[in-house]
Amino acid sequence: TLNMEEIKLPKMGQSVEEAEIVQWFKEEGDTVETGEPLFSILTDKAEIDYESPAAGILRKKLIDAGVEVPVLTVVALIGDADEALPDLAQFAVTESAASAPAAAAAAPAATTAPSSSVAAAPAPTAASGHISPRARQRAAALHINPAHLRGSGPGGRVIEQDVLAYAETLDAANLSPTAKRIAGAQGLSVQGVQGSGPGGRVLKADLAGLAGPAAAAEARVPLTPMRKVIAQRMADSMYSAPHYYVTVEVDMGAARDFRAGLAYKVSYNDLILHAVSRTLAAFPTVNAKWLGDAIATGGDVNLGVAVALPEGLVVPVLRNADRLPLREIATSARALAEKAQAGKLMPDDYKGNSFTISNLGAFGVDQFTAIINQPDSAILAVGQMKDRPAVIDGGIFVRPLMKLTMSSDHRVIDGAVAAQFLGKLRERLEQADFGDR
Repeated sequence: TLNMEEIKLPKMGQSVEEAEIVQWFKEEGDTVETGEPLFSILTDKAEIDYESPAAGILRKKLIDAGVEVPVLTVVALIGDADEALPDLAQFAVTESAASAPAAAAAAPAATTAPSSSVAAAPAPTAASGHISPRARQRAAALHINPAHLRGSGPGGRVIEQDVLAYAETLDAANLSPTAKRIAGAQGLSVQGVQGSGPGGRVLKADLAGLAGPAAAAEARVPLTPMRKVIAQRMADSMYSAPHYYVTVEVDMGAARDFRAGLAYKVSYNDLILHAVSRTLAAFPTVNAKWLGDAIATGGDVNLGVAVALPEGLVVPVLRNADRLPLREIATSARALAEKAQAGKLMPDDYKGNSFTISNLGAFGVDQFTAIINQPDSAILAVGQMKDRPAVIDGGIFVRPLMKLTMSSDHRVIDGAVAAQFLGKLRERLEQADFGDR
């Protein structure tokens, strides 16, 4: 009787039809425990670790990393060590198809790069700047700049194994703490360096003249599922929805004082989320969707919160935000951002938005316009809060001012409605109308 467990590529939401395995954490012949990470999956929104639903021996990997296949495809078999493998033809996967890099990727999809594969080159460089979330987290913990590493993942993607391999070369080089920090930040190749310190220790001065990052060269970077979806959705939105833009300037002085008096941690973006959610509840025609033959209004206030990642933009959703107190908005928004940064968002985390907020203030941006995140009919672009001169009752004062620009779909929201909405939003922020402390 065949007891071999078929491991299928999971369906990560209704809209996800294809995905790719970024990295296998187990090799054929390895023991696998139930609930242990087996591989990571790249969808159009995030990289997610898949936990094994079965225990046993990984007998066969049917799909290599870097190959995009339909969801529910059988990608591996787990069974007993002495159990005979079934006929692989039934899975409609050939050896060549399973190992062919997707879209003729520039680099092979290897999961076990040897230590020398990173540091052997005089100047490790990431051709694409494409770095997996796990690699980015590990690099941060090890104080390594992953932008200088050669990626062994699909399309030159830097994966966790690349970071660990480079870290091994640094550990083996007898570097002083300062020299190690400099080498990691600049991606220096330190193999064979003769140190001038005690016991041959490599000092900062010994790094002078070593090869650093090579001059940037143009590279053809294959599109990831996330980038494909971003490109398609933004193009569809820009060319199907007639955008127009309305900007207001907000005096954030009262909001700043309110925030300073709180006993718990709240960002200025949390204050904006709170104010927007309450204002949307009073303007159902802004919290609306274009249906083609009708306009849907009066639904839940679900705020999409744009989060920028090296791989692209994700928009997790803060549900029923108008019913949440400020403290809960702050906690929930922070949790969603952390999940996004760690690549742990699940499909339900980014479905059902009714209005989106994109904040580039932290990047020093004063003002910008954003493309509507459909099916929303509007998106709010938030600039930085900055001390600027303001004329008040004939006098000139320095005030913390912030510019808010709303992009609206003219099929749904008329200009006067957008102006009224922003006027009410500005009033809430300037009066620090955020509820109880």
